Amino acid sequence: MQDSRSFPVLADVLRRIRFVLANPSHPGNVGSTARAMQAMGFHQLFLVDPEDSKIAMRADAVALSSGAARVLSGVVVCSLDQALGPSTWSCALSARTREFEPPRLSLEAACESLLDHFERAPGAQAAFVFGAERSGLTNDQLLACRHVCSFDVEEKFSSLNLAQAVQVVAYAMRRAARERLVGAMTMVMDDNLANRVGNQRETAKPADHAAVAGLHAHLVRVAVRVGYLKPDNPGRFDERLKRFLARKEMWEDEVQMLRGLCTEIERLS
Repeated sequence: MQDSRSFPVLADVLRRIRFVLANPSHPGNVGSTARAMQAMGFHQLFLVDPEDSKIAMRADAVALSSGAARVLSGVVVCSLDQALGPSTWSCALSARTREFEPPRLSLEAACESLLDHFERAPGAQAAFVFGAERSGLTNDQLLACRHVCSFDVEEKFSSLNLAQAVQVVAYAMRRAARERLVGAMTMVMDDNLANRVGNQRETAKPADHAAVAGLHAHLVRVAVRVGYLKPDNPGRFDERLKRFLARKEMWEDEVQMLRGLCTEIERLS
């Protein structure tokens, strides 16, 4: 089997996808995750608030990476907001359904959704987010993502090791990308396709996580200022707002428009 270096276009797709581990606690899982990623051609690994800030350097991590030095040496330790910052598409992995959660997809549908997004937004970045080994993702971590998906597994035993879960996603994503690219090569491509995204405007770009998070914070601030949201009795406003913003693929100009409206409301109130 040829590796991703033999397929420059495939390699370009894979390098735009980051894998994010939230609160990992076991060095061995980090090393095994690096091995799973590198075998599938992925290289961006982010660790969100790990119990040990040097977890990727520990002996167990190095040993279980089995030589996946490219991934392990490039590990980034940061906050979830920083890990998701430039991403315009993100998906949380969680078997447990929540009252408030982003749109839930199958893994196959999530991979196709991401590839559709990449076609609409050349150069976009994306992230798959995995929870801690013992407890999975928190509600806030889940709601930070645009989508959520789970695996088709045995209902009475749905637990996978963290690195195993990463391996499944990495393989499914690589296979979907390869099939999409091979299919594209057999079609007559419309030269103007790239110019018809974003409401027919060449300059339109999808809003990244940082921009949407900024809009969310601005909306909450305005809601408090006008008296709609009571800080001492917020109810489920925050969760509902996050779910609402995750429901739609937002564009930069839409975020700017809504923030402009918020600024005007603040000025007049």
